[in-house]
Amino acid sequence: MKHLIPALLVTALAAGACGDNGTASTDSDTGDTGERRPQVGEWKKEVDALPFPLSGDARITSITIGRKEFDENFANRGTIEVLFDHPEETITVETRKYVFGDSLDRDSTFDKLSLWAFVSSGNPTKPDSQDSADDCTQDTWKDNCAIYAYYDGKSQPERSGMDFRVHLPTGYRGKLFVSTEDNSTEQSYPRRGNIIIDNLCTHGDVAMEAGWAKIKMCRELTPAPACPPAGIENCENYPDGAWSKDCQCGDGSLFGQLIVRAPQPWAANITIDIPETVWLNATLKNTEVMKPHDCKPQISACEGAADCEMNTEDEYAPTAEFNLPSDVAPKGAGFNVTVESGGCTKIPFVDDPKNWKPESEGEPAEELRGLLDVCSGCL
Repeated sequence: MKHLIPALLVTALAAGACGDNGTASTDSDTGDTGERRPQVGEWKKEVDALPFPLSGDARITSITIGRKEFDENFANRGTIEVLFDHPEETITVETRKYVFGDSLDRDSTFDKLSLWAFVSSGNPTKPDSQDSADDCTQDTWKDNCAIYAYYDGKSQPERSGMDFRVHLPTGYRGKLFVSTEDNSTEQSYPRRGNIIIDNLCTHGDVAMEAGWAKIKMCRELTPAPACPPAGIENCENYPDGAWSKDCQCGDGSLFGQLIVRAPQPWAANITIDIPETVWLNATLKNTEVMKPHDCKPQISACEGAADCEMNTEDEYAPTAEFNLPSDVAPKGAGFNVTVESGGCTKIPFVDDPKNWKPESEGEPAEELRGLLDVCSGCL
């Protein structure tokens, strides 16, 4: 089976010749050795088509990608891409290192930054303190594995981090947790943590700051991704009405959920592309306290939709229900999408280091962030 490049990623991956979001992809692009400027490495495959079981005793039910800084370490502070593009049950993990500094900073920092990938249920510790049986890069991927950045030194430099690109099986229906921070320590190079997720067909929980997120749900999305096919069929054809609470997966425990949050004070631009046919409830919120403002969330997928009921009583927190399957289906259930931005303000950013300029030459570009949209067919 061929790997197809999703429409969502045509622009992003076309820019991949320069790296994600136009980021330079080779060290040779980073300028004179003595000049302090963005230094960005090449994408490197850390894990290449490692088995990722979807069934049996070893099946994967949860994966975590990225986290905030802990103990002056483990902060990726970068862009995260999650692509459900492997038809086989395998995972590929790519990393790309960056630092703001001169060539000596680059060489020193890059040598000490590495992938941390272990079974984890709490805060991480140094790789040499981990049980070798919990190493997720060996033999086969393991359940509840986490992917973090690790700095082998006393304190991770504030102006450094890693971008992640993770390829997962198209058939994965476990939980996905994604988290990243911005890196705005260097005033001339505010590097936001952006999120791309393509072909998501399952539960997702995304935490971010003042970057942007573009998330495309799979077209075959169901209200309850964890429900087996026989249960889906039972609920769709239940005698009392489709998705009655009495059908095999109708009690609510298996309904899917996507949460994407940039909590106060962060202002993020977040776009979610949903299929037109799934039973889905969307809630969008901009919680900026200074009202009125220009960041009124949009549910553009509801405009002209054949079966969509929208509530705009609060223009800063609209809701919509799509494709309620029957009169006996519980309103407000189905697949739930919750999107939140905590602010509405202009945010300085530099997505492409080729657009970086020293402070003496002016300020970084900025744009209004805090804009939210649930659309269909827009990514």
